[in-house]
Amino acid sequence: MATEICITITGIRKPGLDEPDFHEYITNYHAPLALPFLLKYGIKEYNLIDNFTSCRPYAEEMQMSKKIADYDYVVQFVMSDVSDFKRLWEDEEFRATVQPDHKYFADETRSGISIGYRTRFIAPERDGSGKLKN
Repeated sequence: MATEICITITGIRKPGLDEPDFHEYITNYHAPLALPFLLKYGIKEYNLIDNFTSCRPYAEEMQMSKKIADYDYVVQFVMSDVSDFKRLWEDEEFRATVQPDHKYFADETRSGISIGYRTRFIAPERDGSGKLKN
């Protein structure tokens, strides 16, 4: 089974930035700023998951965990090899334009990162039982 690398950032919003303003900034400024670099280095997916407080009652209702996640958003990058992201991260223009922009929406002292292998079980190229379609 093919695996992909997934970098996941569990982020905390910059203090004083509310949820709608955060979403507006990410989707209309930061993502368009980052996309050309992500595409240039072969990043397959770039996803934002807003962990808005309006959705938390659903998590509480389902009682899937004793602890509700305390981060504000999740960003995921999917790639074939972590070296793709390393090259992006070391790109001089990316470092000069995209990296400094994080300070406008993120509390980088409280945000976290994980890097691991992603295995998809439900995807367009799989059937209803999770097996690869031929």
